[in-house]
Amino acid sequence: MQQRINHEVKQRNCITVHRAQGRPVVFGHGFGCDQLIWLPVIDLLPESVAPVTFDFMGCGRSDFSAYDKEKYGSFNGYVQDLIDVIEALNLGAIDYVGHSVGGMIGMLAAMKRPDLFKQIIAIGPSPKYLNDADYEGGFEPEDIADLLSMMKRNHFEWAGYLAPIVMENSQRPELAEQLRKSFANSNPEISRRFAEVLFLTDNRAYLQKVPVPVTLMYCAVDAIVPVGVIEYMAAKIPYSEMVELNAAGHYPHVSSPQEVSQAIMAIL
Repeated sequence: MQQRINHEVKQRNCITVHRAQGRPVVFGHGFGCDQLIWLPVIDLLPESVAPVTFDFMGCGRSDFSAYDKEKYGSFNGYVQDLIDVIEALNLGAIDYVGHSVGGMIGMLAAMKRPDLFKQIIAIGPSPKYLNDADYEGGFEPEDIADLLSMMKRNHFEWAGYLAPIVMENSQRPELAEQLRKSFANSNPEISRRFAEVLFLTDNRAYLQKVPVPVTLMYCAVDAIVPVGVIEYMAAKIPYSEMVELNAAGHYPHVSSPQEVSQAIMAIL
């Protein structure tokens, strides 16, 4: 599989093919992380699955020199990168697993290129994080303003503050520390711009146009995405179902990889 990958895209998004044979499944990480966040889940998948991971622009080992403010000033740049990654694999339609914003990016990409997706498994996605008159996204405008201000003032303070909140598993502080390091390793300026795109964009109008089956995985306790958001998405996406995980927090693939890997395999 690796020999067929477009070299330019492979370098830009640091595409990693973990197994040459098997059913290809592409994994897209969430905000503030990189592809390494998936390793606990990938290690538990059977040999019948050929996992592929990559880094969204500005994250992990992506080629930061390819970052363009205009291109990545909206979701469109990240959506196109995902399309490029899947096209570069030259495998036709694949199964896609996306965490948080990675899940939403997958849905937007499927709208543009439904031929590239068999189905999408989205873990803790959200189309809009800000509360609205008839919508509870989980955050007020001042909450997001404070978060963006903290990121601009002190990237490492932001990483240390947010990691334990979103991880939830206070009895296992090593998980929050792992996530904090992932946050801290991201490029501060690019990460803040990505946060603005993520938290200030409203993608609700696109949900009814998602053309492929979507499984919405979620945790009942999630500081970032309330269950009501998942229910809202399930009601809007034409071909969707909800799967509650026996886990807590916004990063169940880190805290409960066995649960997540089994849930993924049940869907595949």
